[in-house]
Amino acid sequence: MTVVGGGGSTTKHLGRVLVVDDDIAIRRVCARVLGSEGWAVTVADNGKKAIAELENSPQPFDCVLSDVNMPELDGFELVQAMRKRDDDIPVLLMTGDPSLDGAVRAIDYGAVSYITKPFSQESLAAAVARAARRHGVTRMRRRADSFMRALLGNDPEAIEARFSRALDASWMAFQPILDVRTKKVFAYEALLRTDEESLRRTDIFIATAERLDKVHQLGRIVRGHVAQAAANVPGDALLFVNVHGLELTDEALFSPDSPLAKLADRVVLEITERTGLDPAAGPTRVAMLRKLGYRIAVDDLGAGYAALGALATLEPEIVKLDMSLVRDIDRHPTKRRVVAAIANLVVELGGRVVAEGVETEAERQACVDSGIDLLQGYLFAKPARAFQPVSL
Repeated sequence: MTVVGGGGSTTKHLGRVLVVDDDIAIRRVCARVLGSEGWAVTVADNGKKAIAELENSPQPFDCVLSDVNMPELDGFELVQAMRKRDDDIPVLLMTGDPSLDGAVRAIDYGAVSYITKPFSQESLAAAVARAARRHGVTRMRRRADSFMRALLGNDPEAIEARFSRALDASWMAFQPILDVRTKKVFAYEALLRTDEESLRRTDIFIATAERLDKVHQLGRIVRGHVAQAAANVPGDALLFVNVHGLELTDEALFSPDSPLAKLADRVVLEITERTGLDPAAGPTRVAMLRKLGYRIAVDDLGAGYAALGALATLEPEIVKLDMSLVRDIDRHPTKRRVVAAIANLVVELGGRVVAEGVETEAERQACVDSGIDLLQGYLFAKPARAFQPVSL
C-alpha cells in the first residue's frame, strides 16, 4: 500500500482515491496525475488488497479507480464485493479492451463509469472528480436526512410544526462579495438562517423542506426576506439569491408582480446543478427569469468539471467557482492552471468570476493572479444580518 498526494495528517486535500491495478506503471501514472490534482491516493496491486484497504482504512475513500483484468479478483468482482460493503462509493473501471458488453456489464455490476486505456491526464482527472463529487453530494444528503430523522423523528405532524416554526423564525444573513478592481463591495449573497434550534443547520432546513414538499414555500419566504432587506443595501451593490432547482417549477418565481421581481435589476439568481436542474427545461426557465431583468449566476463551477456545460446552456453573467478549487489554490499549481483557464473562458464569454471560500491571504493572491476579480470568504467577512461595509 502506498499513499501519495495530500495524504499527510496535516495536509488538506480534495479527498481520497484508491487506485487498483496489477500494472505498476499504470498505478504510478494514476497516482502521479491524481496526486498533482490534490487527491490523497492509495494504491493496491490486486482486488483482494483493495478490499482490505477499504475495510481497514481509518477514513472513507471518495472514489475507487480499478483495472478490469486482474488475477484472482477482477474489476467486476471487485465492484460486486464492494457493493456488499458500501452502496454509494463510486467505482471507475479501466480497460484496454473496451466493448459494449463490457460497458453494460460494468454498469450492471455497479460501476459509475468505464474508462478506456490509454487515457489522457485530463480525462482521468475529470472522471475521478466527477465521480467523487457525486459521492460527496450523495453522502451529504444521506447524512442530512439521517440527522434530520434522528433529530425530528418520523412524526409528520411534529416535523411540519418544527418546519413551520423555522419559517416563522427565518432570516437572511448577508456575506459581501468584493471587487478587486474597485476595492469595494460588488454584491452581497443572501444566506438562509433560522432561530428554530432544531433546524439551525441550513442543509437540514432545506432537506426538511424537500421531505415535506415545501421547497416552493421556503423559496417564496426567502425571496420575500431579501426583497424586504433590499432597501438597506449600500450603494449600487447587487444581491445574490440562491435558487433551488425545484423552484424553477414555481410560477411565483416568474411573476413580474412578485416582491423580488420589482428589484430584478439588482438581483443575481444563483443556480447550481446540485439542485437537480432539468437539462431540457432549465435553460428555457432561466431565459424567462432573464427577461424579467434578473442576472444569472452558475454556482459551483468546476465541481468535478461537471458544471462546465452550464456555461453554454445558461450563458451566465456571473460564474462562482466551487470552493474545492479555491481551497489551498496557492499550494497546487494544477488548481491555479484550471482556475486561470476557467477565468479566461468566462471573460471571453462576457462574464465575471467569483472565488468563494477565500480564507487566507495566500489564497486571495493566487485567485487574483489567476485572473479573478470578485472574491468572497471569511478572509473578508463572515455572513451577518447587517450589510457589512467591507473594502479591500
